[in-house]
Amino acid sequence: MTNQAPVVLVHGMLGFGEKELDQLSYWGSALQVHSPLQLIETSVGPISSTHDRACELAAQLIGTRVDYGEVHAAAQGHERFGRPYERALWPDWSANNPIHLVGHSLGASTIRALHDLLARDFWGWGSSEKWIASLTSISGPLNGTTAIYYFGADPQTGLIHRRSGITPILKLVELYTGLNDKILNKIYDFDLDHWGYKRQKDETLNTYLQRVGRSNFFWGPDNAFHSVSLQSAFRNNAQWPTFSHAYYFSYVTDQTYRIRPGGNYFPSPLMNLALQPIAWSMGRMVFKTPPIPASNFKSSDWWRNDGLVPAFSQRFPMYGRLHPLGNIITNSTKSSEFLAGHWYTQWERGLDHAAICMAPRFWQLERQRNFYENLYIRLASLPLR
Repeated sequence: MTNQAPVVLVHGMLGFGEKELDQLSYWGSALQVHSPLQLIETSVGPISSTHDRACELAAQLIGTRVDYGEVHAAAQGHERFGRPYERALWPDWSANNPIHLVGHSLGASTIRALHDLLARDFWGWGSSEKWIASLTSISGPLNGTTAIYYFGADPQTGLIHRRSGITPILKLVELYTGLNDKILNKIYDFDLDHWGYKRQKDETLNTYLQRVGRSNFFWGPDNAFHSVSLQSAFRNNAQWPTFSHAYYFSYVTDQTYRIRPGGNYFPSPLMNLALQPIAWSMGRMVFKTPPIPASNFKSSDWWRNDGLVPAFSQRFPMYGRLHPLGNIITNSTKSSEFLAGHWYTQWERGLDHAAICMAPRFWQLERQRNFYENLYIRLASLPLR
């Protein structure tokens, strides 16, 4: 082991922390396997934007009240400050005491947003990009996901149509119920205090969701739904750098197949049943007009998927700024081969979006445990600058 930086785990959309949803674990076996590094589980707004989630993540780690920023809060129409966190998860956080960030799904976009905010010293803490030792994306929508258009987003703006009502939220709740075999009526209030939407003590989940669905939060760009759109990811990739000192890893999940070259992609029969309709739609989705101003955009590039995110999007940030690439790697790739400031991709074929963390099938349990053990060993072996 060449470093002792802790591993900070950041969940995706509709995710949750250790004290929520009874004993259900978002991370599966990730917190149960042996790790040479300290593991820190976090909890951020499950349907909040990457910016708001990054602010909440930073506040938890350093132990302070959430500050979303005066300019951002005014522009989006919510309060500047959020919940206070009295207990710091990593109180001595600094360039001399950096962290490894691991994000699943929207958590991957969240940690990239955090890295950018730290580099700009957004909160006036004297922070820099060197507070982060490495970033690991697991099934991350690094370039957005076409699944959001299945849930009702406008193909040209990435925003939810008002005529969609609260259908996208209800579809996602139904999806997570299917993934976890749990009734999500026990879920907490979605951490939307700064929007003025705190779930009441005896309020049902359906009533609460309808109230959120009528709010300005739902229809604008400052939410998780828009954050995973291709339009939002395109803008973010032009803003968020790949920093030269940090290590970058992306793990790509995929459980679709095609029968003939150039044809549509189909979900594997072994894919979680709750994800199969989405995977089917994504595997043949065609945009009449490119949703982003990329000269080489092809709808077919985005067909192969893991049930929620195209494999094409998971690999590395591919638009905007320069994002240097390393090689395709495997579990046997030595740490001496990694260069800071480069994105390294590892394929995890045969796993869907949920199987890599929260909902593996029984035959995937050992593979999931091995995945996280190998990840932690890899992070611990990195020589930090």
